Amino acid sequence: MTAFFPFISSEIGWSRSIIGAAQTLAVLIYALMVPLSGWLTDRVGSRRTILIGGLINLGGWISISAITSPWQLYLYYSFTMGIAVSLCHYVPIQATVRKWFKKRAGLVGGILIAAFAVGTAIFMPLMTEIAGSLDWRRTSLLCGFVFGFLILLLTLFVIRDTPESMGLSIDGEGFVQPLPGEQAIVGEDWSAKEALKTRQYWLLFVTYSFQGIPINGLLAHLVIWGVDLGSDIRAAGIFMTGLTLPMAIAAPLGGWLGDRHGKRLIIAVSNLCCLLLMVLAWQGVHTAPKLVIFSIAIGFGLNLQIGLFSPYLGDLFGRANIGFLYGIITTGWGLIGGSGAFLWGVIYDTTGSYHLACFFSIICYAIAFIAVLLIQPIGSKRGNIQKQNVLDD
Repeated sequence: MTAFFPFISSEIGWSRSIIGAAQTLAVLIYALMVPLSGWLTDRVGSRRTILIGGLINLGGWISISAITSPWQLYLYYSFTMGIAVSLCHYVPIQATVRKWFKKRAGLVGGILIAAFAVGTAIFMPLMTEIAGSLDWRRTSLLCGFVFGFLILLLTLFVIRDTPESMGLSIDGEGFVQPLPGEQAIVGEDWSAKEALKTRQYWLLFVTYSFQGIPINGLLAHLVIWGVDLGSDIRAAGIFMTGLTLPMAIAAPLGGWLGDRHGKRLIIAVSNLCCLLLMVLAWQGVHTAPKLVIFSIAIGFGLNLQIGLFSPYLGDLFGRANIGFLYGIITTGWGLIGGSGAFLWGVIYDTTGSYHLACFFSIICYAIAFIAVLLIQPIGSKRGNIQKQNVLDD
C-alpha cells in the first residue's frame, strides 16, 4: 500500500501527516490484534488463523480501490488491512516456524523473511509502474485478487500447524503418533503468565518496540522521500526495493549466525549497525543516489535480526505459547514502533526535511541496543518461579 502513497497524495492532495497517520493507525490496529492472532495460532492452529486473514485481505484491497476521503483511507486500509495482516502475516507464520523447528529455527525463520523480501522487491516497483500506467485504484483491485487468492491457496494446500500433526517431531527428527487437536507440545513450556513475570521478556519487549520506530518511519516515507530528492515518481519504488531486497541475504545469514553464536548477540549487533548507519544518514543524505545506498545498507543491517525474535522467545520460554508471547511483544512494536510513521511525517511537515527524523531514530536504536545487552541467560522455569516468589514476598 505504501507504493500508492505518492499517487494518492498527488491525486487527492493529502498531506504527509494524513498519509503517515494512516500507516501509524494500520500498525496500531495490527498491534492490538496480534495477541489474539498469536493466541489463535496456539489454540486452533495457523491454518485456520491465516485463512481468516486471507479472506479479510481480499476484501481490504477491493475496498481500498474506492477511497476518496481520509476516513475511508483509515477504515479500509488502516483498520481492515491492519486486521488482515495480523491474522495472516508475521506473527502466525513465525510462531508456526518455531513450533516446527528448534535447532535451525533462526535459519528457517530467516529464509521465510527472505522470501518476503524477494516478493516485496519484485512487486513494489512493479506496483508503482502499474499504478503509474493503469492508475492506483485498478492496481489495488488487481492486488486483491492476486494476493488474496494466493494466501487462501497456500493455507488450504501447504500450511500445517505442527510437526505432531503429521506424525513428526520438532526439526523432523523421529516419528511420533499424531496427537488429538494437533497442538500438543512436549518439553518445558512456560505459561504466558509465568513468562510475563520475567525481566528477560520485558527487555526483549523494549528492544523489539524501539527498533520498530525507525523501521516504520522508513516504510511509510522512504518512497516519497526519494521523490523529494528528485526521483521520478514511477521509479521511486526502487528505494523500497533497496530497503527490502537485502532481507534475502541478511535474514537467513542473521538466522544462521543466531543459531550458532547466540540470537541475543546477533540482535545486538544488528541494532548497533543500524545506529551507526542512522548517524551517517543524519550527517547527510541529500541526493537520490545516496538514499539508494543508505536504503540498501540499513536494509541489510536491520534484517540481520528480523527473523530471530520468535526463535529467541521459543528458546527462552518453549513452544506451547509462542504465538501469544510473540503477539504481545509485537503489540509493543506496533504501539511504540508504529508511531514512527506519524512522527516522521510530523517532523517533515514541521521542518521540511527528514534530518531530525534520522537523529530521533539514532536515539531509538541506542535504547534497543542497551536493552538487549541487559538480557541475562534464563534458568529453568521452576527455579525462576521460586526466585520470583521470594522477591514478591
